[in-house]
Formats: sequence, C-alpha cells, structure tokens
Amino acid sequence: MTLKDITVIIPMVDFSSENLELLKKAVGSVPKECPIKLSISDSDKMQTIADALGNVPNKMDFVVATEGADTSFAAMVNRAVDTVETKWFSILEYDDVYTEIWGKSAEEWMKAKDDVSVFMFLEDIYEWGTEKYLGFGNESVLASAFSEVIGYLDNEALQNFFDYYLTGSIFNVEDWKEVGALKPLIKVTFWYEWLLRATKKGKKVFVVPRVGYRHNMGKKNSLTEIYKDSLGEDEIQWWFDLAKRDYFFKEMKDKEYYTYKPSENDEDEN
Repeated sequence: MTLKDITVIIPMVDFSSENLELLKKAVGSVPKECPIKLSISDSDKMQTIADALGNVPNKMDFVVATEGADTSFAAMVNRAVDTVETKWFSILEYDDVYTEIWGKSAEEWMKAKDDVSVFMFLEDIYEWGTEKYLGFGNESVLASAFSEVIGYLDNEALQNFFDYYLTGSIFNVEDWKEVGALKPLIKVTFWYEWLLRATKKGKKVFVVPRVGYRHNMGKKNSLTEIYKDSLGEDEIQWWFDLAKRDYFFKEMKDKEYYTYKPSENDEDEN
C-alpha cells in the first residue's frame, strides 16, 4: 500500500473567497501522491476553484452534483466515492487539514494491519475562529477495557459511546460499499450509524495512535454545522436513538423519517 492508493475526497458547497483560501490550505496538506476528488454543488465554480488553488501538484478531479441533487455532506461524500478508482479513500473537510505525519503514518499502519477496513486517527480539535484547543478526538478507543482489543472500535463500545470523528480516516472502498455508504437522511448521526453497520458486519475499525488530522469545529456555514444549527438537543438524541434501531440495514433506503418536535405540553403530560 502506498499513498497513490488513497483518494482524498473534499465536499464543498460554499465558494466564498474565505472558503477558497481555506480550501487551498486543505489541499496543501494532502500528500502529493494522493489523487483528489473535489465534490462540489455547482459546475460553474470549477474555474473559480482552479484559479484560487493555482498550481496544485495532486491529480484533482471534480465531482459535480446534478441540478436539484442532494447537497448534504453525506450525499456529497457518497457521490464522490462512486467515482473513486483507488482501493482506499479519505475525507477532508475544506476547513480542516491533515497533519504532517498523516501520510507516513497511513503507509506504516496500513502495511502492518492489512485486515482493517477503516483506519481512524487521533484528531486535534480546535474551536473555529478562536483557535481554542478543545482536545483529542477518538482517543477513547485507545483506553484500556473500552473495547475487547485496545485500539479497535467494536459494536459493543458503540452502544455506550458515540462521539467519533471520521474525517481524516481512511476507508476501504469495497467495504464501504458493502456496508452501504452514508445515509443522508440520518441527520447529524450518519457517521455513527455507518460505524454501527460496519462493526455489526465484522469490519475492523482501528484508531492509529497518532494525531493525523486537525479539525476546526463550529464553522457556521460548513455542511455538518448546518445540520446542528437546525436541531435542538432533544432531536439530536432522537437521531442517535434512531441510528441504534436502524443500523442493521445494509442498503440505502428511500424512507422518510418523522422529525422530533417536543410538544409544548410535554412537561404537563409527564
């Protein structure tokens, strides 16, 4: 396994000058060997993006959503994965970056553990706009007695803990498709629900014990924050509960979900 075997997917729907500058930093953090799929919502922006990025050494292709298509984060990722020609892929948010050791660590650990379907990394998490350091992501998997085998995320652990970060992770394309890709309708919890399905099917998920990704949390117009801003805490918990009930389904389903809206009389009724 070499870095040429990993395609980096970057979803993007907002092409402001600020975001294009962030995109340039994100692309600059990708090892030059990795091809890039830039999943975008508007074909008219391709030249603007190319001009903003300048001379990009990576092989970069555009994956453009058709008119009226779903442009949620999950749908943008799914659309790009369908075009990937390498064995592996990783997802980079346009306002995040890989750390300098991401590529070297990926090669080392993927060669050492050739039966793993998903390589997660420890993440440094910062608050957007303040540069305040918020802490590690994914470190719980390395805690003693958290899972049956240290470093591996199993289905039992997912029943009790669900705050995981999968941007920066490296996914096996075939296993991703077998598990059933992301469900855009599972708002907020689409990553968690995918992990439930993957571990239920026996796919091995391993956290590399190195910080491979810097995640900037809370940028208001990012695709994932758009979800969070529109939902209250009760509804977010409702989606997690739904994911636990629904994860055993392998395929994407054309299914409508009711939106949880607490009644003003909930307290009186209880």
